[in-house]
Amino acid sequence: MLKRVHYLYALSFLAAFLLFQIELVIAKIFLPRFGGSYLVWGSCIVFFQFALLLGYLYTHVAVRKFGMYRYRYLHLIFILLPLLFFPGRALPEIAAHPGLPLVVDIFMQLAFTIGTAFFVLSTISIVTQTWLAHSDLPESRNPFTLYAVSNAGSFLGLLSYPFFFETYFDLDVQVAIWRILYALFILTYIVSLRAVSYSDRTIPAGAAFGKSFFGGVFRLSGEGAGRKLSWFLLSAAGCILFLAVTNVMTYEIAPCPLLWVVPLCIYLVSFTLTFRDRPLYPQWITDKFHLVMGFSVLIYFFTQGRILPVTVELIAFSVALFALCMFCQHEIYESRPLEKGDLTGFYLIVATGGFAGSMLVTWIVPRLFTSTVEFLLGLFLVALALGLKQGRERIGFYNWRLIAYCAVLIVAWPFRFKVYNVVGVAVALLAFAFIFRDLFKNRTALGVCLLVVFAMAPFVDDMWRTDGHTVRSYRNYYGIYNVSISGNRLQLTNGNTLHGLQYITDDPVKRAEPLAYYHRGTPVGRVLESGFFKTGRIGVVGLGVGTLSAYGRKGEAIDFFELDPDVPVFVSAFDYLKRSDAKLTFYFDDARLALKKTPPAYYDILVIDAFSGDSVPVHLLTTEAIREYKVHVKDGGLILFHISNRYIDLAPVLFSNARAVKALAVSASNTVQGSALLASDWMALTWDRGSRDTLVSRLQWKDKGADPDMKLPRPWTDKYSNIPSVAKPRVLVNSIRDFQPFSW
Repeated sequence: MLKRVHYLYALSFLAAFLLFQIELVIAKIFLPRFGGSYLVWGSCIVFFQFALLLGYLYTHVAVRKFGMYRYRYLHLIFILLPLLFFPGRALPEIAAHPGLPLVVDIFMQLAFTIGTAFFVLSTISIVTQTWLAHSDLPESRNPFTLYAVSNAGSFLGLLSYPFFFETYFDLDVQVAIWRILYALFILTYIVSLRAVSYSDRTIPAGAAFGKSFFGGVFRLSGEGAGRKLSWFLLSAAGCILFLAVTNVMTYEIAPCPLLWVVPLCIYLVSFTLTFRDRPLYPQWITDKFHLVMGFSVLIYFFTQGRILPVTVELIAFSVALFALCMFCQHEIYESRPLEKGDLTGFYLIVATGGFAGSMLVTWIVPRLFTSTVEFLLGLFLVALALGLKQGRERIGFYNWRLIAYCAVLIVAWPFRFKVYNVVGVAVALLAFAFIFRDLFKNRTALGVCLLVVFAMAPFVDDMWRTDGHTVRSYRNYYGIYNVSISGNRLQLTNGNTLHGLQYITDDPVKRAEPLAYYHRGTPVGRVLESGFFKTGRIGVVGLGVGTLSAYGRKGEAIDFFELDPDVPVFVSAFDYLKRSDAKLTFYFDDARLALKKTPPAYYDILVIDAFSGDSVPVHLLTTEAIREYKVHVKDGGLILFHISNRYIDLAPVLFSNARAVKALAVSASNTVQGSALLASDWMALTWDRGSRDTLVSRLQWKDKGADPDMKLPRPWTDKYSNIPSVAKPRVLVNSIRDFQPFSW
């Protein structure tokens, strides 16, 4: 039987679902128009978080000023307001304004397009909880259960988008569905007004909840700053940890598409499981939390050294994140406020902590550190919150010794064990279990230990690395880049993805030799050296270390299009660009935007080399993008796509897109020919039958798109793409196939 409280459940769930959906929909709309820059998504995230915080602040002020009885009717007018804009009207045309800074432009566009609707939806979680708290329903004794329902809506909104809405509907249909659901949301609110009555119109804003609900919990109004600061720190720590694990997974472990979904799901589930009448909280997390902390520190450093298989690292971080987030949310929930009037203030503090944590990880840490140390910072904040709860304690000599043991072990372990060793791993696990068990008895000492580990990490990370001696490290919003020496080669890596190699030698001929995915035996190398195609002017999307410039001859020109403006900081360690005989030009912008600055029919060959990592720039291979490339390629010219990728198979997509734009598509691959001569996969598109026949007959490229056994997907456009359909999850499973856990 449908209870009256279920209307509030539906309202809270639907608002959170719509909130997450519109974030993903609008970001997908923005990418082709503003370029595939991280700043586009990063700016969207900051806007969403800022709008959410404003929504919490507005609700806190409005409910206190008007009282919940009157405000719930005023809020109906508030949620009808977006009908004057979107979703009442269609989304306005979105286009970049070249005269404005990118972040400012995106903020303005978001405010004008979905700002009103997003702001309204951000208020619903607190409004429904306050409404329930002041209602005559028996469930009013615990309004916090609605927060769990809200996070369940966010969870479903997150998972359903890439695996359902994005898979089966293009953007126009997605927007139409969202508008229909918003109308359903309004209807649900109106029904809730009639179904859920107010218990006592004279109740002041500060009336208390029943004692059966709160037991011995202290009142917020009677508490000092310590408990409020604890809420802030735990909220910030939870957000930092989930974002940090996302960064570790996508930068350091496996640049696999959609892997970022896993940490966010864990984060949302932790709220859903803890903010309940009967929290589904495993008691072992609290009882063995010292093991969780020690294990988390250790797995961080093991990941830096690539000690464990990829899949094992992913599972280990997921388990650690689950335990850490559950602990943070449980601590927040157990100390929730007593007064009804304090509910909005409580959520305002929690939201502020989350906003501060996300800003720290998204905008500040990438500019200060060259590794994912934000994970250790999150652990330190958890310890700091625990220290506030326990109170400051004196750190004795024994605890200082434990802190020293921890530091020495972190420094000494990689000198003794360069690869996986079951004895070494067992010793480290046992040592950290012992150290953190005793440190956990003194929370001040625990905090100092984690602060020391956090301070050490930037200096010892290189000791753990097994991919060579680091010459230069750099981190920005696009990733973590390492220039290192391995044997007689200089290499550039982004996480565990190799972007380029060059020989270290005094022999100028050998030093200028192209390596990695671009050596002379690769499909692209054979095309550029064959003499069958004109190479007077070449465009290259993706700079890497500039290897393709090695093919440039006198009188030729090569234009490089690079999204990351900081690339010269680390590419200067390589000298392919300096040694090239061709005239080189550089455009630091999104390729589709920058290409518009070049004349039509400008390039003999256009090379698209931007699909090797996690953040696959889908907008660079859509049918609209290919049509734009065609405009800038000469008659008889080629568009070469580098599609080597461990985690996704883009060949079927490009064959399908080629058919949609009436292009001729062929593919070619090469096998590994040496430690510096790597395997690679390439595709070529052309509208010239002669060029296609030359590739097939003279260079052995193949038209696999004509193979009846190849199942071609629906063409990808700026309004439709389907990453899950081309993902290769088996790679993650196979990563442990050769793992020998008892090797020593």
